[in-house]
Amino acid sequence: MKNLLPLILCLLILVSCKQKNETEKEKDLTSSRELIEEPIIEIAESDYYKFLNDVLEDKTIIESKTLEYPDLKNNSDYWTEILTPLIEQSTDEKMSEILTKSDIDYIFSQHSTQKKLVLDFNKLKLDNVPDNIIKNVSDYLQSEDKTNKKEFDYYGIYNLTIPLFSRNKKYAFFDTSFYCGLLCAYDGIDVYELKNGKWESIGSIGIITMS
Repeated sequence: MKNLLPLILCLLILVSCKQKNETEKEKDLTSSRELIEEPIIEIAESDYYKFLNDVLEDKTIIESKTLEYPDLKNNSDYWTEILTPLIEQSTDEKMSEILTKSDIDYIFSQHSTQKKLVLDFNKLKLDNVPDNIIKNVSDYLQSEDKTNKKEFDYYGIYNLTIPLFSRNKKYAFFDTSFYCGLLCAYDGIDVYELKNGKWESIGSIGIITMS
C-alpha cells in the first residue's frame, strides 16, 4: 500500500498537468481567434445607398421615405436564433460560417443607435413617388379587374428597413416586404454578400412569407 501511494500521487499530478495544459490551449485558441477577427469597418451613409441601389428592382416604389432598423430589441430571441446558425458550418456553402459571435453583437449594436435614414432620392435609382401615386398604384395592384388601363409604370411597392451589416461589411441582412398584386407578395429577411463590388443575394433566414 505504501508503494502504491507515490504512484497514485504521480498519476494525479500528471492528470492535473494535462488538464491545465488543455485549458491553456483552449485559451490560446480563443485568443488567436480574437486576434485574427476582422476589425469593424465604419458604416457610412453612402454604404446604405450603394446597397439599396444594388438590390432594389427597377420600376418599383419605396413606400416609406424614412427607414428604421428592424425591431431587434423586442425580437432579440428570434434574431439571435436565426443569426446564430450562420456562425456554424452548413451544407449550404454560401451561408456556412459567414458570421462570428462578435458580428452578431455588432448587428445588435447597430439597432441600439436608434438611427433613422431619411431617404435622399437624388442618391437612389428609384423615383420619389408622391403619396397619391402610391395609393393609385396600390389600388391597381389590389384590384382583381386588370382591364383598366395601368396609369403609372410601376409594378410593385417596397416596405423597407435599414440594412444591417457584419463587422467587415461583407455581409448584409435586409428585412423587407414587397407587394406586387393579390397573389404576389414577399416578406422576409434576405442575406446579401458583397462580391466584386456588388451586393448579391445568397439566401434568406427566419420566417419567409410568399404569395
